[in-house]
Amino acid sequence: MMTPVWIGRFQVTGSRDNPYLNGFPAAYLWVASQAAGADALKSRVAAALTPNGLTVVSSDRIERITDDSALSYELQKLIRDSLRNPEAVACGKFQGFEDHAGLRPMLLELKTERLHLRPWEPRDRASFAALNADREVMTFMPKILTRAESDDSVDRYLADSHKTGFGFLAAELKTKERLQALTGAPFVGMMGIRVMPDVLPLVQQPAVELGFRIARPYQRKGLALEGGRALLNLAFRDFQLPEVFAVVALANTPARRLLEKLGLTHRTGFEFHNPAFSTRHLYARHTVYQIANPEAGKSERGSGTRKSRSS
Repeated sequence: MMTPVWIGRFQVTGSRDNPYLNGFPAAYLWVASQAAGADALKSRVAAALTPNGLTVVSSDRIERITDDSALSYELQKLIRDSLRNPEAVACGKFQGFEDHAGLRPMLLELKTERLHLRPWEPRDRASFAALNADREVMTFMPKILTRAESDDSVDRYLADSHKTGFGFLAAELKTKERLQALTGAPFVGMMGIRVMPDVLPLVQQPAVELGFRIARPYQRKGLALEGGRALLNLAFRDFQLPEVFAVVALANTPARRLLEKLGLTHRTGFEFHNPAFSTRHLYARHTVYQIANPEAGKSERGSGTRKSRSS
């Protein structure tokens, strides 16, 4: 049996120029130590981080580990580091985030074969602004966006995520860690699910929508389909949502085909004028697609079967 080690996840804050925070005002990190208990671990972490200009705000997931075989490689490495010195505190990677009014960050991340969907970081803003200024990408949107308008969108996505635990995420291509550290992962665009900010006609509120905005170099490569499948799985399996909607311009044939491939069904008779568009805008007419949680259907059918057997 290994020497007992205490591990925990800590939220810390500091100045943006702090070398540990990499331009963020706050971060999460995992720590491990041969402490005497949870309180001792907290004291050690505070004592270790304070001299480096960091303040511990909160901690969670603190537990005593006597067998690390089921833990991730990263946590196993932390524990090995802590075992070398009984007095030391081993710290993992600082996972920075934008601190919005003291709210806890949304740490939701999804990984598919080719994609990494994650919370927004400061480095994403310029890339997203370039995407939003591309007239071809924004063909079916009300207008192209200025840098300020694009940044406002990111701020709204972050705020939405804090509120509900899910939202529109930044999408990047997965790369080898060493290459990403040198060059950064290629920014693909925005993908996610969020509570609709506007009330749709004939749709019960609150409703959750699926959304995409993909940079031109990464269109028509199946990335939106790959990300969409992962997001619907998240919506139905993890968040147990009863249904997911998508709003799309009637003329946007590629997006409508994508939604159909994802299993969404066109809600005929739900066409409407999108108020975000001017009255005479060529693509102002929108329609609605919908998909129900397949697990909910299975549960209902299963319960019905059990009833028939008992009767």
